[in-house]
Amino acid sequence: MEINSEGTDPVVVAVTGEVDLATAPQLEQELADALATPGATGVRVDLSGVEFMDSAGLRVLVAALKSAEDAGLTLTLAAPHERVRRIIEITGLSEVFGLAGKA
Repeated sequence: MEINSEGTDPVVVAVTGEVDLATAPQLEQELADALATPGATGVRVDLSGVEFMDSAGLRVLVAALKSAEDAGLTLTLAAPHERVRRIIEITGLSEVFGLAGKA
């Protein structure tokens, strides 16, 4: 997995590769750092380069969303790969992340 962060409002965290039990802690740390960026009002997680995500990755995204909301920030998911979108839909998280109805 590779992660690149850029910008400050919102901070864009672009993730590529697979997000699984082995790589989820790296994503968790990167999202925590992005949410702590001074002056940022939110974080956009670009998932267009992620072709696989397991429950560990979903847990990280849900925890980051809660952290963002607790801090008065936004966390949005952008351009999830079709496989990842399907996992988000199957787990019922598409509405939580605002992906319901988007293709």
